[in-house]
Amino acid sequence: MALVWQEAGARVVGNNDPKVSQYLKVWIKQGSTCVVGVIGEGTAKELTANWNSPFEGDSVGSKYSKAGGVIQTGTISESTNGMTSITTLSSRQVWEGNQPHSHSITLRLYALSDPKAEVEDAIMELEIMATPEVNAVSPIGNPFGSGNAVGRAPSSILLNIGRNVIVSGCVIESISIPLDVPRSRDGYRMYADIQLSISTEAMVNRSQISSMYG
Repeated sequence: MALVWQEAGARVVGNNDPKVSQYLKVWIKQGSTCVVGVIGEGTAKELTANWNSPFEGDSVGSKYSKAGGVIQTGTISESTNGMTSITTLSSRQVWEGNQPHSHSITLRLYALSDPKAEVEDAIMELEIMATPEVNAVSPIGNPFGSGNAVGRAPSSILLNIGRNVIVSGCVIESISIPLDVPRSRDGYRMYADIQLSISTEAMVNRSQISSMYG
């Protein structure tokens, strides 16, 4: 995938270690820039479905709370078996949508010969990918007095994990960048583990799942 992007004119920064398999790397691409790093420990994908029990705790007479309470109390007191008017319908779960696919990624960067291109530039480009470009507005008078208060939100990215998990239309939700790492004589970081939280922009349909596997 990295070679395809290079041939398409993309600027590739980050890990340049030929000894690491392509299946052990992550590519994050936005526009004409691609950041590549090694898959770090703890990298994972999570899918969460929202299931809820809307009738939880309801009994047959729950629409009439006092009557329901009488039924519940009566049935319990009538038998030591602890009878109840609550039915299996009370625990029936209802699907209320899926959350977007989320990816917790540890992107490992380290320098072999050029700390700036292999580590520092990669970190900078990731931060740029997650950052908007908004216009300033005047705090006094008309908030739109500057003429244009419309800015630009961060663009979506394409995520490629190990060449077999390929997801387009993703957003970077958070980045954790270490500052307490060894640096070169020029002040560039020699290595860094970047923690990224990346999610799809919307819920993924089942018909789209197969296209996410390369």
